[in-house]
Amino acid sequence: MIHPVSRNRIRKLAAGVLLVSGLASSHFLPAQEPADAHDGQGVSARLDRMQHELDATQRQLEEYRAAMQSMQRQMQAMASANNQSCGSNALPDTPLAQDRNAVSLQQAVDDLREQQSVQQSEIAVHEQAKVETRSRYNLKIGGMVLFNAFENSGAVDSIDVPVIAEARKTGASNASIGASVRQSVITLDSTGPQFWGAHTYADVQVDFFGGLSTSDYTSTAGTARMRAASLQTVWPTVNIHAGLERLLVASSAPTSYATVGEPAMAWSGNLWAWVPQLAVEKALNTSDSSQFTLAAALADIPDPGPGSGNYVRTASAAESSRHPAVETRTAWSWGPNNSSAIGIGSYWSPHNYGASGNIHAWAALLDWRLMLPARFSFTGQAYKGQALGGLGGGAFKDVSISYYYPAGYGQLISKATALRDEGGWAQLKFRLNDLFELNAAFGQDNDSAAQLRANYISLSNPYSGLARNQTFLGNAIFRPRASLLLSFEYRRLASWQLVSPANTANIFGLAAGYEF
Repeated sequence: MIHPVSRNRIRKLAAGVLLVSGLASSHFLPAQEPADAHDGQGVSARLDRMQHELDATQRQLEEYRAAMQSMQRQMQAMASANNQSCGSNALPDTPLAQDRNAVSLQQAVDDLREQQSVQQSEIAVHEQAKVETRSRYNLKIGGMVLFNAFENSGAVDSIDVPVIAEARKTGASNASIGASVRQSVITLDSTGPQFWGAHTYADVQVDFFGGLSTSDYTSTAGTARMRAASLQTVWPTVNIHAGLERLLVASSAPTSYATVGEPAMAWSGNLWAWVPQLAVEKALNTSDSSQFTLAAALADIPDPGPGSGNYVRTASAAESSRHPAVETRTAWSWGPNNSSAIGIGSYWSPHNYGASGNIHAWAALLDWRLMLPARFSFTGQAYKGQALGGLGGGAFKDVSISYYYPAGYGQLISKATALRDEGGWAQLKFRLNDLFELNAAFGQDNDSAAQLRANYISLSNPYSGLARNQTFLGNAIFRPRASLLLSFEYRRLASWQLVSPANTANIFGLAAGYEF
């Protein structure tokens, strides 16, 4: 039997512990960011005060744990003493009342232990997510360590991630095998302040595909490069973002872990370029399961072709026109989480070639993402236009240059002609479950061979004489854990030059990655 006075003491002790627990837990609730949080020294003072309060709360929590353990020992001692002696004027409790008292006491102890466990979990999460920055806003570090091994059967332009097949040379191996980790990626994601009802975000992606290392110990070590960077201001239905991003009109790509440094189907129907752009997107919810999206962007378009070794940046033909490129896209999405979508896009950009004249680059685009029955999905894009080399199409070319002598003039004159181009890619995906998926894709970029033949083309350069490029790929991706992946991939390249039959190459790749 528990004496009434003892019961009161127990209740007071339990109430006191619960009060301390409530006060301690209130310190771990997220604080609202003040409206003037960016005002210089006031921000530092408030942040320092918050840090001091957090330290004090942690000390108070330790004291609370010690007090709780002491209280548990006292309750056990009091219960033992009351069972041994009862006052002469106290009525003996019935067995049912004793059982109820024991259950109530045990329930109070269990509740206190549960609150302690919850607070410990919150502290652990807080410590894990705590990455200190000068702005004191949340910063997450992620990325992927990606190991790629490959075997190339045939002559290719780059053994790591080949995009065209070259003519085989007599007496040469015309094959290669190797491995690298150059396609690993590091990502920084930050959540910034809120203003005018909008959330702000920023992210930076860095990989090691910017070139080859000049160190002595290995030639497979990559040079770090900025892969992408973006700033976003997001309202419920409006998203304004700017940075080095994928084209607004071509934001998707086939799934492949063998071609991360340069996306799958690059120069074979995938307009893949990452360009500086400023974009605005507006979402209109037509129903609970469908959405209509309007988007537009201004972009800085580079000249086409593989990267050069120049250290000084010169103006591209698009930049010389003093007019940014314009992109627009309209899309309709539907289904669970808007998983299916169809979009129509357009692109226009003036190019200036000095004495050779001006041209207008343009494209009309259609993209789709369709969820099919039996765990299948079908994704792709098709385009038609001209001077698309700066976007990752056009067989590495925007224009052809013709030379002639006008009647009555002895000076040689050059004229730039925009090359017509069309192509696209499509991928069929089968996702068995969260662990395993299969992908098959095909892409093609087709320049105008008639235009190329009518003008002077350097056939010694495999990019200058390229008229058509095709890629077929198939891969299997296995994820034994959410952060681990294994992938086997086969790709076949077919590249047509103006004066020769198609050159082909077969690529077998194995990828192992850890996402963090």
